[in-house]
Formats: sequence, C-alpha cells, structure tokens
Amino acid sequence: MRIRLFGVIVFMATVSTFLLSGKPVFASGNYTYENIAFYEPTNPPAYATEGIAFYALPSQLTGSVPVYRFSSSKTGDHFYTVDEGERTAVTNSTTWGYVAEGTAFYAFTTRVDGTVPVYRFSNYLNGDHFYTVSEDEKAAIGNNPQWGYTFEGVAYYVFPYANDQTVSVYRFVNGQTGDHFYTASTEEAKAITTSPVYRFANPRTGDHFYTASESEKSVVANTSVYGYVFEGIAFYSQTEQLAGSVPVYRLVSHTTGDHFYTVSKDERDAILGNESSGYFDEGVAFYAYATQLDGTSPVYRFVNTTTGDHFYTASESEKNVLTLSALGPKIAVGLWVDTKSDLQDTPLKVSANKRYNVKDKNGAVISTVDAGTDTRVGYDSSGKLKVYGSIADTVVKTSVSFDSADGYDGDLIMYVNRPGSSYDHYRGTMKVQYTDNSNIWIINTLPMEQYVWGMGETTGTGDLEHTKVMTDLFRTYGYWYAKYATKYNQYGFTIRGDSGSQVYYGYDWETKYPNIRAAAEATRGIIATYGGDVALTPYSSWSDGRTRSFKEVWGSSDYPWCQSVSDPYGKHPTMTTAQLKAAGNHMVGLIAHGSLDRAGAGWSHIKIMKYYYAGIGLDVAY
Repeated sequence: MRIRLFGVIVFMATVSTFLLSGKPVFASGNYTYENIAFYEPTNPPAYATEGIAFYALPSQLTGSVPVYRFSSSKTGDHFYTVDEGERTAVTNSTTWGYVAEGTAFYAFTTRVDGTVPVYRFSNYLNGDHFYTVSEDEKAAIGNNPQWGYTFEGVAYYVFPYANDQTVSVYRFVNGQTGDHFYTASTEEAKAITTSPVYRFANPRTGDHFYTASESEKSVVANTSVYGYVFEGIAFYSQTEQLAGSVPVYRLVSHTTGDHFYTVSKDERDAILGNESSGYFDEGVAFYAYATQLDGTSPVYRFVNTTTGDHFYTASESEKNVLTLSALGPKIAVGLWVDTKSDLQDTPLKVSANKRYNVKDKNGAVISTVDAGTDTRVGYDSSGKLKVYGSIADTVVKTSVSFDSADGYDGDLIMYVNRPGSSYDHYRGTMKVQYTDNSNIWIINTLPMEQYVWGMGETTGTGDLEHTKVMTDLFRTYGYWYAKYATKYNQYGFTIRGDSGSQVYYGYDWETKYPNIRAAAEATRGIIATYGGDVALTPYSSWSDGRTRSFKEVWGSSDYPWCQSVSDPYGKHPTMTTAQLKAAGNHMVGLIAHGSLDRAGAGWSHIKIMKYYYAGIGLDVAY
C-alpha cells in the first residue's frame, strides 16, 4: 500500500516493474555475442525519491555535532544518531546487525536560532527508523498505530529552509523493505535515483531501440509510422553523469536503421569516421560504467549477422537463449550401448559441474542434486532402470534423464563414467534409455556446434585450414542426420557417436585438442550444400591418385557432387589400390591427406572443399 503523509508518499509494498527477463522478442536467430557493452545499476532500483527532508550542515560548525549513519544487513534499515552512547551501543551490538557508515551530516543537539526538531520513530513491523521535521507527518503517524511506528522523541535539530551554510538532506524510501534513507550527498542521491531504459523492437527492420527519455518513449510508442513495438524495461541507468560513470553514445544507421550504443569513444569515432558505415551521431543516450562496480550488472551486446542489428540485454535468460541459438539445432548422440548385465555388474555413475535435475521418462523432476554429487543408474528388473546414490532408490522404468537445475544447459558438463574409457565428460544433457531389444543406450543431447567441438575424427594438430575442412565435413554430416535421418529414432537418438556414424568424444577431446573448437568457431554454421539442400560429404584418408564418383563405388546417381577428380595430393606413397580399399579407403569425395597437403600449400578450406566436391555451396545454416 502507499501511505500519504501530507505530501510525502511512503511506499510499503514491493516495487513492480515490467522488466524483460525471458525469451527476446524479435531477437532470435543469427545473433552473435560480441561482449559486455557496459554496466548499469542492478535492477530494479529499490529506492524511490521522496524529495528534500530538511537542511543540515555539511561540516562541523560551533555547537554542531556529527550525525552518525548505520545500516543493518538484517532489516535493511538505516539508522541515524547524534548520541555518542547510542553510537557505541549500536557499534558493539552483534545482535542488531548494524554497520557504521560514517558521518551523514551535522546537526545540533539543542535548538538554536532558525532550527526545528527532527522527530524520530521506529517501526516494530520492519525495523525502519523514520525522521521528519513535519508536524503534520508526526501527527499522521501518531494517529495511525497500525503503521507500526513508535515515537522515540527528538533526534536532533536542523533547518527547515536552505541558507548559505546548509546542504539539502534527501529522503528516499525502499519499497521492498520500507526503509527510509537520508543523505546529504548529491552524488549518492543521484546514484540511488536510477531511470528505466525502455526497449522497442521493429519487426520490419529487426532494429532494437533503447531510450531513457520518457518523452522519446512516448513519441516512439505512439507513432505507428515508425513501426516499433514496445518491449518493456531493458535495464536501469543514470540520466546524469556520476563519479566513475561514462556516457553511452548512440548512433543510427541510415542504411539499415540499426541503433548502436557504445561507451567507447574510440569505437564511436571509428564508426563515424568511416563514411561507408552509414552511421550518424545521435549524442548521449544515458550514462553507464565501463567496469563493474558494486551494485551494477553487465549489459550484454549481440549483433545480428543478417540484419546488422545490435541487441543489448541485462537478462541472463535472454543472453542464454541467444547464445544457444547461435550454436545451432540440437542433436541427440547415442554415445554407447550397454546391456542389462552391464548395468547390473557396473551401474553408471553420473554427476555434473553444477546442480542438476534427475527426471523420469515424462520429464518430471524426481530430484535436484548438488554439483559433483554422484547419481547411480542400474538395471533393476523386467525392463526397469533404478536410480540411487544421490537419492533414495527410485525405479524409473525405461528411461532417466539429467539436465541443468537452473534451466540453462549451455554451460552444463555431465560426467558419465564409462569403464575403460578416457572420455567421460560431455556438454549438454544426458539420458539413459532402455530399448525393446534389451539394449540400454547412453544419449547426449547438445547444440550442433558443441557437438562439432568434440569431433573425434581429427586432432586438429595440422594446418588450421585443414581442421576447418574437417569441421565442415563433421557439421554437414551431423546436420544432415538431424534433418533427415530416422534410423535411430526407435532408440531415442539421432546419430551414433562412434564409427557407426561419426566419431564423437565430447568435452574431454575438446579440451585436449583446442584447435578443433577454434576451427569450428571460425566456420560456425557452415555446411556443404548442393541445389540448396544439404550435401552428404563422404571422405577417406588416402587415395591412389584419383577419387571415385559415388556412382562408381556405390551405384547411385543421387550424389552428383561426388565426382572423380585427380588427386596427386592425397595419394598414398606406398599402398596399392587393393591395399587402400582393404584399409577402408573408399576414395569417394574428399581425401583427408590431400586436404592436409593443400592446406599446407596455402589453399583455404573453401577452395579445398570445392575441389573435391563438384558444384557445392558452403552456406551458413544457422
């Protein structure tokens, strides 16, 4: 509720704001994370301004004394006193939870000419201490005991009006705790008073527009020709420059309509100095911090690689949605298969790098488990799995899955112990699935790019352009499976993680051979296409001096991009054609050693791919 105390509104309820925190509107797909753009006050602001409470002295004059300020971590209350005994008691008390914050301002302990008493009240409901010079406010509080305030007498004496020796003491109220806060510091008052930055999206151009101006917000919201849709409060900022804060410059592109925001003067000047960029200066939008200070949160910056739009959000969930969408569609990988007896003899051991959920076959949470805590999965009987260890023995029938407790799987790393294997860590979620043929599959689901990072078909230790070729091949094959393959649907996954499809070793391989991820990020989303569709790209290690067409080896004309080409680059120095075939070299499509040779000769991954596959395109799928 709001209590009006004769001109002063006291907020006694939680502040409600339309703050963006979910999936971004008009901000999906093609966005790439760039950096933290700047830092803004953690939102929403807790305190609302109530104006000037009274006037006090900024320094000690004859007869005046310091007014000491304390804050309580328990209640959030701010307490002010001129009494040295009370100051000592509050300082030494371990039960009250107050911390000394220095001198707030100076006042008098007895009335001098021109001063008035400051009345002090304490609230038994929320612990707040309230100070006022208003006789009307004092009377209103006394007449309303249901507010919870008790009169504690005169705290000290101050001035009701400004004069040459005084400063303003500003009063704020915390809508969440009910605390009243007083400060004579203009900088502190400005820092407390934050303003919302409103966000709009233009569905026609894809542009996102941000403003802290109430009038500009009104114009944009009420002018349909602009085409912007209001999306709410993006974050909070300062509309005046404070100590340590910097201006956020706003630019607009007359080419794309994009609005761009930066705290870097060098970045602003470089863009404006480049006439071909199409950007024009629109001045200072609001103020922010270039480095993180206490009480501030990061605002993340993304760029849309298709439209050129720059998108800013302080929402971790929005950041997570955009970050994951840039990693491509999800793919379910069948890592390996166990039998009933395998799990009876050696139950699976599962854990994660952060809190994780254990879920039944319907996706209902059975339990939430702390990071690093092992959960066991064994075979019970009659096609039923059993989960235990971290939780009480629970029969889960045909499947059990594990995902992140905080809802974001992008940084989840699952540990699934596989006896005799060096590769036990995988990004993304896990599932143990019992199938009709008595097999039990261990399934890892993750975004396509993270899948490519763990490709086990190369170590990435050769030339980077060759590693890019390998990531192109791996991604293309995985993307084709995700789009078209149904072979393993009956088992609950899309593609095998072994030589039955393509070799995938997960997070352990990724960290052991970091060049694979570097190459994957340099080619993010690129797949081979033919006639606008995904082109399957078979390859071998070696050739005998020429590649074979798909039809020549497998009899089908459905793969016209797999034609025979001369291949002196990947020709094995000693093995015969028969020996190469016996060693598994079908010689259709790309030859890995030929790619490695051409990369060393300076060919790009694009040139290498187009040499071995006739007429293909290399397109960004996501």
